Amino acid sequence: MSIGYLRKLPKAKQQKLALVCILTLIAVIGVIEFYVLQNMKALADTRDKIAKLNDEIRQAERKAFDAKQDLAHRTEVKTFVETQRATMVSGDPFAWVVREISLMAKHHPVRIDGIHPGEMAASGGKLKGQVYRTHLDIVGTYDQIGVFIQDLENRFPLAEVQAVSISGPANERGQYAASLGIALPVQPPDQPKPPAARRKA
Repeated sequence: MSIGYLRKLPKAKQQKLALVCILTLIAVIGVIEFYVLQNMKALADTRDKIAKLNDEIRQAERKAFDAKQDLAHRTEVKTFVETQRATMVSGDPFAWVVREISLMAKHHPVRIDGIHPGEMAASGGKLKGQVYRTHLDIVGTYDQIGVFIQDLENRFPLAEVQAVSISGPANERGQYAASLGIALPVQPPDQPKPPAARRKA
């Protein structure tokens, strides 16, 4: 529609056409203002919420992973402590040593000739706390005695082999008598639990 054609229209029609154009423009502006812009704002708000939720999800996943790692670490530490406590003298120290050394000796060709009653003492070496010092008399070849001592140190990692003496000429089997002085850590007494707090009346 050309401008020349519009000029030929009667003035009343021109006014009506202008009014229609103005109303159409107002309607379009209204649609843009109240629908499009609001939808764009809602979309932006939704994106912000999604980003915030994604951050919260990542933080929750990180916390869950950390909690799982912490639980695994605490379980590992607890297992380690229990394993270490199992290798420490408890109860009657001499009976404990006889039982544990006899169980270990079953897997070795050496012969235990004697386990001497020992004594409780304060540790003077790398061990902290009390130790139980005792002596073992064993018979075996050099190699068998060496393997036995190595297994003893592996089985009781907190123990100290403080003295080793091998005496006597080898017999026809190449066996020697050996004396081992060992210090085994003693389990510390359980800490008394604090008394329960009194309830307020």
